[in-house]
Amino acid sequence: MKRIIAAFIATALLSLPSFAMGGKESKEASIQLAPMTIRAGALKGPTGIGMIYLFEGETTLPENASLSVEAVPSADAMAAKLLSGELDAAVLPVNMAAKLYNAGLQYRLAAVVGNGMVKILTTDASIVSLSDLRGRDVFVAGQGATPEFLLRTILPKAGLNPDTDLHMSFNLPYPEIAASLVAGKIDIAVLPEPFATLALKGNPAVRVPFSLSELWTAATGQRDYPMSVFVMRSSLLAERPAAAAALLAAYKASIGRAVADPAAAGALVEKHDMGLKASIAAAAIPAAAFTFVPALEARSSVVALLSVFLAASPASIGSKLPDGDWYASPAR
Repeated sequence: MKRIIAAFIATALLSLPSFAMGGKESKEASIQLAPMTIRAGALKGPTGIGMIYLFEGETTLPENASLSVEAVPSADAMAAKLLSGELDAAVLPVNMAAKLYNAGLQYRLAAVVGNGMVKILTTDASIVSLSDLRGRDVFVAGQGATPEFLLRTILPKAGLNPDTDLHMSFNLPYPEIAASLVAGKIDIAVLPEPFATLALKGNPAVRVPFSLSELWTAATGQRDYPMSVFVMRSSLLAERPAAAAALLAAYKASIGRAVADPAAAGALVEKHDMGLKASIAAAAIPAAAFTFVPALEARSSVVALLSVFLAASPASIGSKLPDGDWYASPAR
C-alpha cells in the first residue's frame, strides 16, 4: 500500500509542470491584438501612382490589422492630416517629412518611394549645357521645393550664381508652366513628372537638353536624390511590427506592378480619381523614377538632399537634420 501511495504522489508531482505550462500556453494563445485599421494617405498626382494597387483592396495584413487608403489632394493637406492624427502612414516630399519630425510629430521615415524626376525643358535649340542658362529666365516648379534647391546645388558647378547670373521665376503653377512651354510663351522650364511629359507630348520643339540628375550626381557624389518618402507612425512600427512590415511589402509590390505595366496602372489611377487621366499617367510612369529603398539604405542620399535644404533654407526642414531615430528599420 505504501508503495502504491508513493507511486501515486510521484506521478502527481511529475504531472504538475506539464499542467502549469499547458495553462500558460492556453492563456497566451487566447490573447489577440485588438482589431486595427491602418489609415494610409497617398498624394494625388504622380507621387501617389506607386500606391495605386493598395487602392484595389487586395492587401492582407497580419496582427488583426486591415488597411484603409485615401487620396489626398496636396502635401499641405497631407501634413494637416498627420498633425491631426488622422493617418498612420503617408507619402510626403522628403523635406516636409523631415520638418514634421523635427517639429515633434512621431512619424518615422520607412522608405524612399520616389527618386529624382525633375527635368529641364526648353524650346531653344541654343541651350545645350547648364552654362547656357546665364542671363536667362528659367521658370521653376515650386519655390522652396526640390527643383529650386536642385538648381541651387548644381549651378555653382558651372560657375553660375543662382541669384545673380540667371532669373528663377516661381510665379506660375506647375500645369501653367507646362502649358506656357507648349504654347511658346516661355522657353525654359524646370518641371517634375508628369508635367514634363505633358510638355514633351504637347510640342515637338520641347526637349531635354541635359540631365539634371547626372549633374546632381557630379555635384554631390550621390547616385540620385529622393523626392518622396513614406512615413509611418512610431507607435504602429513598435506595436504592430508584422503589420507594418506587410504594408511596406505591399507598397513595394504595388510600385513594381505599376512600373511593369504602366497602361494597367494608368487605368487604375483614373479609376480611383488620383488627379491624372489614364493616358497621362501611363506615359509618365516610365519617367517618374519610382523606387522603394528602405530608410536605412536611403539615409546617405536623404542626408545629402536635406543638407542642401538646410544650407539654403533651414526652416524648410525644421532648421536641423533629423536625428538617427527618424530612420526606421524592422529591428527598431
